[in-house]
Amino acid sequence: MKHVLTCVFFFFGSIAFSFENRVRYIEVQTDQIVTVKTAIGIATIVQVPDSPNSVVVGDQSAFKVEYLDKAITIKPLVGGAKSNLYIYTEWKRYNVQLVTGVEAGADYVVYLQNPKKKPDGSSITWSKIKNKLANDDVSLEVTRVGNTTGEFLFVEFLISSKQNEAIAPEWIWLTQGGVTKPINKLIFSSLTMKKGDLVKGVIQLAKADIDLNASLRFEMRRKTISYLTIAKVSSWKTQ
Repeated sequence: MKHVLTCVFFFFGSIAFSFENRVRYIEVQTDQIVTVKTAIGIATIVQVPDSPNSVVVGDQSAFKVEYLDKAITIKPLVGGAKSNLYIYTEWKRYNVQLVTGVEAGADYVVYLQNPKKKPDGSSITWSKIKNKLANDDVSLEVTRVGNTTGEFLFVEFLISSKQNEAIAPEWIWLTQGGVTKPINKLIFSSLTMKKGDLVKGVIQLAKADIDLNASLRFEMRRKTISYLTIAKVSSWKTQ
């Protein structure tokens, strides 16, 4: 009897351990690509902190994606399928790599979490500017730039359209001397523009990623490219 009970405990303990390994919590850093393991016959849930606004799948014939409150479910349609996946929320884009393997190695639930904030002990000093660009029906105005004693810089802007239109974050680029510069964070107050209404946006970039003594070119890339120029960071106000 003792041997039987030992086997029962071992069996249920193994099930619990197996399920625990299939639920993962990941703190997602900026531009990090998270690998999610799927399998035929398994619906994998990927949950994000905010409700997803839109999802873009690289290979739509290989995966079925459905919305589920603050999460999405992913089902592979063919064995061995691979694809990239972008999950857009109000404030962030999550980059996911989907791979399909055996059922025993598949994720059941993956929680994508924002990293814990680490205060850098700096405050923002804002400088007002007024610089505009237009691209077809869309207008954008940079209203102020922010400098800190820490490692980050900020560019605040307003965007609007003459018609109801969704904002695509991939419209926004920063360059210096023809070279694309990394955007640490890109935040919009809304991803939908209503005719005539203003949507606020903020870009965070790292000082280490740019030349502080060269001007920044703020580009909007749609069917055509429009741009405006922001003065070199070394001329921005500091505390």
